[in-house]
Amino acid sequence: MSVYNFESPSRQSAKGIIVIFGVTAFKVIKSLVIVFVFLLFKYIQSGKYQNFMNTKFVLIVFGLVLLFLTVAVLKYLNFKFHVKEGYFFLKRGILNKEEISVSTSKIQNVYIKQNLLQQLINVVSLSIESAGDDNTEIEISALERHKAEALKSLLMQSAKAENDEIEDKRGDLVYYKASVKKLLLEGVSENHFKSFVLIFAFIMGIYNDVKQFLDQLDLTEVFGPWFKLDDESLMGILLFNVSIVIVLLVLSFFLSLIRMFVKNYNLTVKRNADGLEISKGLFNKINLSLSSSRIQNTTVYTNKLKQVFGLYKLAFTQAMANKKQQLNFNIVGLGKHQISDLLQQFYPNVEERLIKNKPHKYLLHRVLFFSAIIIVLINVGLYFAPKSFLVINVPLLIYVVANAIYTYRKSYYHLDSDYIVVGGGRLVDTTTSFLEIKKVQAVTLKQTIFQKNKGLASIVVYSASKPLTIPHIHLTTAFTIKDYLLFKVESENKDWM
Repeated sequence: MSVYNFESPSRQSAKGIIVIFGVTAFKVIKSLVIVFVFLLFKYIQSGKYQNFMNTKFVLIVFGLVLLFLTVAVLKYLNFKFHVKEGYFFLKRGILNKEEISVSTSKIQNVYIKQNLLQQLINVVSLSIESAGDDNTEIEISALERHKAEALKSLLMQSAKAENDEIEDKRGDLVYYKASVKKLLLEGVSENHFKSFVLIFAFIMGIYNDVKQFLDQLDLTEVFGPWFKLDDESLMGILLFNVSIVIVLLVLSFFLSLIRMFVKNYNLTVKRNADGLEISKGLFNKINLSLSSSRIQNTTVYTNKLKQVFGLYKLAFTQAMANKKQQLNFNIVGLGKHQISDLLQQFYPNVEERLIKNKPHKYLLHRVLFFSAIIIVLINVGLYFAPKSFLVINVPLLIYVVANAIYTYRKSYYHLDSDYIVVGGGRLVDTTTSFLEIKKVQAVTLKQTIFQKNKGLASIVVYSASKPLTIPHIHLTTAFTIKDYLLFKVESENKDWM
């Protein structure tokens, strides 16, 4: 029995004023950052930058702080919530008042989150989501952790009232906790190429702005050749200077490592009769419940380096409101036996039933064809470079052929009375996706002009979260699978949520 009375309208913690103030100020500054930078440039150019403490400047800053504080206080005073008769009620707004009511039976998930500011003042936020919307419907910015956990328990119990009688002693036991070593190994075995592209794009994106800024401040005259950066010299450095490339690769490596560690810090998974509870995060802590009845798709990820370390990632999707939260339903650093254990929990006996049906070899030819187009485009560029650069085609061709072979080898599908399993991947990565047939929402048969000439088609299976594709199978088989799945969708009475 909860010590909190949620039937009477109540406000969040008074510390919410600080959180609302910080969030409001951050959003305004973030949206107007270009304007602020432009005004700062103009102010510096005017020669007044040596006197930032003049009365006019102080009054402007004080006025903005007072405005944000007033907005925070008014939002806090006008924000009230309560739970009554199977509904969650919320009143909020300053000038435009808003009243929201959500049936607790329709609640998809409840998240407890804690950003850096909330950690400093010892409060958490609670987000409530239901399927069918693209945004978080309700977020309470500042609650004491015990109160937030009590409210979450109340809402989730109401959402699955039919299972209230089920108790599982494992609910309080930790099933898996990612060690620092595993997080570091996960970071080491990540795809660092993405981080490299991100850093490279960032450098190229800000270069012109930085150059203009340096020119406006006449820093080239002060520091001499240090800031003589023209387009030709910069491109020469970025494209041909090996040391710069190495530095970018090292930065990419550490960016992947830090991102993995910060996002999954103290990753803890608890098992219960209804599913899992996941907690993780360093600066932005999050706690969420993963109900087995609401899981739509499950995907196992790994790559060659992760396999050497014995690491796998399990990613779940739900029919949830805020699609960004999908990224939080990932469990990294799992071993093969843990993957099998969790698959057994959510998809009983699926690994024992697995029969790998291969797609048509058209998949292999298709990958080779598109790879050949990329090679031709690269060689068009190499035509204007020294002839010695053509040697790059040797490793490129080896990679293309190996990638096509592994793409075909890893591709398969399985279909039985309960599950659809689709395997895929490329030279490095390997993925396996699982979907219960009772959660299929729609089925589409797709056929390109090239597939039509070969009597092939692809089947796209839609659930409430994301589609699953069975690629390049014989047309007769495709029609058989489509008819079978549509029959199952129409004839079965099982709940998909």
